[in-house]
Amino acid sequence: MATTSRARERRERKGDRSPLAILLDPKTDIPLGERDIRVEDYLNDKIQTATDFENLDRLIASVEAQKLQLEDQLADARQKFSTAKDTATNRTSLMQQQTQEFEKQQASVQERLMIVTSSDTPEEATERLRGPLEKLRKLRLAEQYVDMLEYIESLKDNARECLPENPKEALKPYIQLKELAIQLQQLQEPAEGAAIHLTTYVQKTSTDLWVEMKEIMSDEFESVLKKSKWPNPAAELTQEWSDSFGKLLDLQAPEILAAREPLVLLPMSVLAKPFILQFRYHFFSDKPTNHPHQLGDYFFQWFLGTIAKWEDFLRENVGPVLAAHFRGNILAGNTLYVDPVAALITALLPVLKEKVDTLVSEISREPQYLSRFMVQLMNFDDAIRARFNYDGGNPEHGWKGLTWDVLDTWFERWLEVEKEFALQRYRDIMDAPDSGLIDYDSYAAGKTKPTYGATKVTDLILTVTLQYNKLRRFSHKFRFLVSIQAEILDQYLGRLRDSLDVYQTVTSTVGRTLHGVTKEQLAALEGVGGLESLCKVFGSAEHLNNMLNEWGNEEFFVDLWDHLQDRAKVTPVEDNLVGNMTYTEVKDCTSEAVGSRDEGSVFDVAINDFQSLRNKAEKLITGALKYKFPANLSQYLSKPEWQTIDDAPLSSLSLITVTPELDQPLQIFQRNLNFLHKTLGNAPFKRICRESLESLEHLLYNDVLLRQDFSTLGAARFMQDVSAIQDVVDSCMPRGSGPPLGMPRLKEAAALLNLPVEAEEGRMPLMEACQEIYAGGAQAKLALETLGMTHLTNFDARSILAKRLETQQY
Repeated sequence: MATTSRARERRERKGDRSPLAILLDPKTDIPLGERDIRVEDYLNDKIQTATDFENLDRLIASVEAQKLQLEDQLADARQKFSTAKDTATNRTSLMQQQTQEFEKQQASVQERLMIVTSSDTPEEATERLRGPLEKLRKLRLAEQYVDMLEYIESLKDNARECLPENPKEALKPYIQLKELAIQLQQLQEPAEGAAIHLTTYVQKTSTDLWVEMKEIMSDEFESVLKKSKWPNPAAELTQEWSDSFGKLLDLQAPEILAAREPLVLLPMSVLAKPFILQFRYHFFSDKPTNHPHQLGDYFFQWFLGTIAKWEDFLRENVGPVLAAHFRGNILAGNTLYVDPVAALITALLPVLKEKVDTLVSEISREPQYLSRFMVQLMNFDDAIRARFNYDGGNPEHGWKGLTWDVLDTWFERWLEVEKEFALQRYRDIMDAPDSGLIDYDSYAAGKTKPTYGATKVTDLILTVTLQYNKLRRFSHKFRFLVSIQAEILDQYLGRLRDSLDVYQTVTSTVGRTLHGVTKEQLAALEGVGGLESLCKVFGSAEHLNNMLNEWGNEEFFVDLWDHLQDRAKVTPVEDNLVGNMTYTEVKDCTSEAVGSRDEGSVFDVAINDFQSLRNKAEKLITGALKYKFPANLSQYLSKPEWQTIDDAPLSSLSLITVTPELDQPLQIFQRNLNFLHKTLGNAPFKRICRESLESLEHLLYNDVLLRQDFSTLGAARFMQDVSAIQDVVDSCMPRGSGPPLGMPRLKEAAALLNLPVEAEEGRMPLMEACQEIYAGGAQAKLALETLGMTHLTNFDARSILAKRLETQQY
């Protein structure tokens, strides 16, 4: 406690200084008791045993060394502390001097301001000087503007001095001027539009200088061309010609490297001037060749003819110059710059585009001329690509063509015109007298015959395809497909559906009751009229179905489908897929496979619709045959003469004629089959016949054979009737169309029913057959095999044999 009190007293004497901020004197600042404790601890640590006294001298020497070291450190610390204290004192003194000097200068400035402005306060003086200072700033800025303008003029003069002798040197000051214009433009936005007049002036100056430089070099080349009497294919080109040509290319080098679109080479623009003048004379003046209704008949041919005429000359004379200039250049593989023919085409295209744009604008309100001209324009683009291998500098995708730019403005109008033409043509086809007639002449036997209307509709679809298959934009092609072709197919599908609906209304009791039927409608279905109306729908639907399947595999529509699928893969389902069409709308008019990995085509929806309609028509044709059998055979089914007994010898039974009640149904059946065979293809005809015969077989088997009792004569007559029906079927079957159709179960049943009572040797008589069959089991099965009957069961055979009067007594 005493030690703590003394330490506190010392701090109070020292001015309450922090112990960390002073150096302690061990003689005065460390209490005596504390020093004794430290010494005692040190000795206890170093001398713990009697042997430690032997090292006492060494310990004393070590303590002395440490004492000297500490004294040195203390002296050094005191020296540094003294130096730092002197430095701080000097710095404080310097700052005070600077502050006093600043205050003196400020007072002097304020005093002078007040003297100059006669102001009472510094603030008032500053306000009075603000105007003159602003004028001074503007004066300095104007001086900088003048310096900038002088610099710009010097760049212009330097560029002019190098022309026409050294265009490469002329480019250096021009490039500096161009870069300056770009820099000023870039600084406009951060500077909030400052110095806009200077920026505009520099840009205009650089543009005007470039035009002037090109004019100077072009004029020189023109003078050289005049000496060679250009355009003269027989003229010999001099070295001066080649040098001047190369100078123009040197001048244009920066522009060529920076080009992102097909660029007209300066020397080629000079060479093309006479041709452009000729073009304007013929197609922009009041000459007959400039009449809008001539369309592209003249100027497209003039263009192609001009290029073809000078092709050899250019390749022989200009080609080597271009190849030498661009050799080793990054553009050495670009035909736009190394192919002289492509370069001339590029030079002439601007004036041709001007003519095309003018003409399209003039004929845009004349649909017939607009439609015709668009075809001419696409054919011209293809001719340029094919005849001269012109790719517009884009070897991957090729030249986009003049059509591309025209359709940027006029596509909607053109699509409207083509759609109206196509729909009007469709209406004319439907209104034509032969539209609903079956076309028997255009298709061979064994092929389904469509109507003339169906054939013309497919021709119309093909014509529309030819109108747009040369377009290069997917969106344009898809719009044609959906807006025109899909619309025509949908309207024709609806017409065929309506035809089936009318047939079903007329032929059904419910339909006649609800909607009513006219005499004309009933008369149209008499004879083969009903089958004919159904065959028209069937044949037309099958024709459209076959054509759509064929078109779906053509390269044009395969590419269209692939492009649609590629777009669907990268487009979110909630976004529009093509133009303004959503995923659902695209699927509804093309295919459900859009966006999936399934195979498909752009006609899948139409194919499915026409296929469903065809299947429905086929079912109705089959039904028209099947459901009329009971009515046509009503008298035959109720004939009671099957039990007639005749004493005629067995040898005369083969001469038995067909039952009279079957004559008319056979004629109707023959007529219907002949019509179907003539109208339908072999495959659908056989399908319909097979199903119809199954129905007829079931009717005769159950309603005649199993309901009547037969005498020997009746069985023979029934056998003859079945044979007559089979003969009708065989007469209508196409040759080489596979196994014959018939009623095998009924035929076997009639043969079993017609077994003779007394058979010739090798044949099984009636009673023996009864015994074998009624015996059942393997014996009955063997009997049926012996008789060659494979479609009858043992039960069937017993039921049939029971219908013979002779067996009923057995």
